[in-house]
Amino acid sequence: MRGLDAYLVMLADHNMNASTFTARIVISTTSDLASAVVAAISTLKGPLHGGAADKAQEMLSAIGSAENAEPWIRSTMNNGGRLMGFGHRAYKTTDPRAEELREMARHADPVGFAFAQHVEELAVSILAEIKPGRRLYTNVDFYSAVLLSSVGIPLDLFTPTFAVARIAGWTAHILEQAANNRLIRPLAEYTGSDKREFVPLDQRP
Repeated sequence: MRGLDAYLVMLADHNMNASTFTARIVISTTSDLASAVVAAISTLKGPLHGGAADKAQEMLSAIGSAENAEPWIRSTMNNGGRLMGFGHRAYKTTDPRAEELREMARHADPVGFAFAQHVEELAVSILAEIKPGRRLYTNVDFYSAVLLSSVGIPLDLFTPTFAVARIAGWTAHILEQAANNRLIRPLAEYTGSDKREFVPLDQRP
C-alpha cells in the first residue's frame, strides 16, 4: 500500500488545472466549500481530466499483448483515435509525476509494468513519427492506471481515488481564494462573423 499512499500525496495538487480552477470560480461567488468541491468533482470526472486513468487501463486491456501493441496503436492513430495516457497541456516532455509513478509501478507489478513500458516505448515512437514536433510523452494517467490496478483498485474507482487525493489540493485553493476573494469573471471576445443578414422566420429552412 506504500505505492497507493505515495500516489495520494503526489496527486494532491497540480497548479491551476480544470477542476481546481472550477473550485476557485465557485467559491469566488461566495458559495460554500461543499458546493465548490462538488463542482470540482464534476470537472474531474471528464475523461480528458481525472477520468483518463481508467481509459488508459482500458487501452492496455484492449491491446492485450506485446505482439498486438504496434498494430493496435497504428490502427488507432490511423483511424483518428486517441492514445490515453500520452500528452499534457502543461508539459512538452514526460510528466515528472509519470517518472515517479513508473518506478512505483515497476515495484508493485513487475509483469504489468513490463507490458506497459513496452506499450509506452512504442507509443512515444509512433506518436513522434505520425505527429512530428508535437512532443507527446507519457503523462500521469498512464502509470496511474498500472499502479492503481496493481493494488486492486476496481476500474470504476480510479477517478474517485484521484478525487480522494485531489480534495486536499482543492480545499487549500478554496481557502486561499476565500481569504482574499474577488469574483473570478473572465471576459470573452467575439471573433465570429461581423456580417449577419436577418432571415425572416418563414424563409428559414
